[in-house]
Amino acid sequence: MPTLTHRLMGDIETSNNSNIGKITLISILKDLLAKERRSHIMTIVIIAPLLYVFSQGNIITASQSSIAFISFMIGYGLTALMGLNENTRKYLEKNILKSETNEKKSKKQKLFEKFISTLKIISIPIIISGTIFLILSALIGEKGLISEIGEILPIILASLFIFWSVSQALSYKNSVGLWIDDKIKIDENISTATIKKNSIIQLIIVGITATILSTTMLSLLGDGEGLNSTYGVPIVVIITLISQGLILRYSQDSRLELIKRKDGEKIDLYWGIALHIFASWHLLSVYRRFVSDEMLSFNLFEEVILMIFTVVMSIWSISSKGMPNYKLFIPQNVLFWGIAFGFGYAGSVTMLAVGLEGDISSIFGIGHLVTWFALLAMHKQSCKDFVTSRL
Repeated sequence: MPTLTHRLMGDIETSNNSNIGKITLISILKDLLAKERRSHIMTIVIIAPLLYVFSQGNIITASQSSIAFISFMIGYGLTALMGLNENTRKYLEKNILKSETNEKKSKKQKLFEKFISTLKIISIPIIISGTIFLILSALIGEKGLISEIGEILPIILASLFIFWSVSQALSYKNSVGLWIDDKIKIDENISTATIKKNSIIQLIIVGITATILSTTMLSLLGDGEGLNSTYGVPIVVIITLISQGLILRYSQDSRLELIKRKDGEKIDLYWGIALHIFASWHLLSVYRRFVSDEMLSFNLFEEVILMIFTVVMSIWSISSKGMPNYKLFIPQNVLFWGIAFGFGYAGSVTMLAVGLEGDISSIFGIGHLVTWFALLAMHKQSCKDFVTSRL
């Protein structure tokens, strides 16, 4: 007789095999904004800033805050697993089908029903996360059985900030690599292009793009004085071109193998441009965080957009590569994975902010610096991977 676990896994597998098509960027973006599930975004929008404020104001300890962030991260990870099964998924999303009776209801009735339905679907991950919080607090909290772990938990969560920053570079590399591999058809004909020509084209395009980006950002967000103005544009562009030139030269052996073929010539050109434009944006962000005195609200908005971009790219990359007989990512649970990632990232930022006494702009700057270094470091290996994948 099959166990409950086997039945559950069987239902999930059946759901995956029968209902899952190819996950694309469009399907992921649609899921993030789907009416059935987007109320879940309220949890991270409200809870993450509250935990940050409480931590900064010493209303809760760093240990309590770190346990809370980890609990919500695990809680929404488990919610994502629940989203794999059709029987449990229905409790995580709203029924948005319109009926004749709904049309006759007043606006107040409709708003009240929306409020209740929102509470219903977000209550499940909140209850799961709350239960995990109580268990972890009893085990590793300040008065827990193994409180020593709780004392170092904020340090562990803060150190994960490096992981999140590197994962941004890795997700970009993998997703853009997938896009390039899909768009450029295999062409084994011998190429007549030279590495010098490809390098010059890349440097020109990246240099022009970096100039436009830095001029726009520093003129709109700078104060018009000193380095916090368009006078900083040459600094950003020069560092961008020098770093790009050094990386192109460092990757020369891998690139020579790549451009021997017609398809490799195009890959070397497109990948070099895509990587170094993204790297130049991160370099510009580093410069702005440490030189300019921009509004915190704009910086937070930019970081949220970057986090969403990273989540989308990561899930697209993982789901496109696929897993042998089992998928953890489907269009109906992508949002839950994204929220889980968001709580982990927000927790790392909060722990660093507590340690650095609230200098959150510097924290974001360090994160962009790590991502910039990681992107540059990945260029050579990426060229090797393209060569290997096309043999």
